[in-house]
Amino acid sequence: MNLPEGSDSGEFCIPTEMVDKLYDLSGGADKYKGVIMAVSSENGKPLIYCKFDCGMTEFALTKALENHFKHQANEITEED
Repeated sequence: MNLPEGSDSGEFCIPTEMVDKLYDLSGGADKYKGVIMAVSSENGKPLIYCKFDCGMTEFALTKALENHFKHQANEITEED
């Protein structure tokens, strides 16, 4: 979910230009590139920013995050 252009609710948000710049830095023109970024507003509202060059990159990054969070959950469970 990217925030709609021109949304000005007065809450914290990351400018679209910054997300675009991170996307550009994630790889060259002929490479698989993409970015998923999760942040929290000052009110605790989760904000998700994402941009991908193709569906395969979107799937790969989403799966990587899913595996990361499963691994974190397993570590927490083992500590209890």
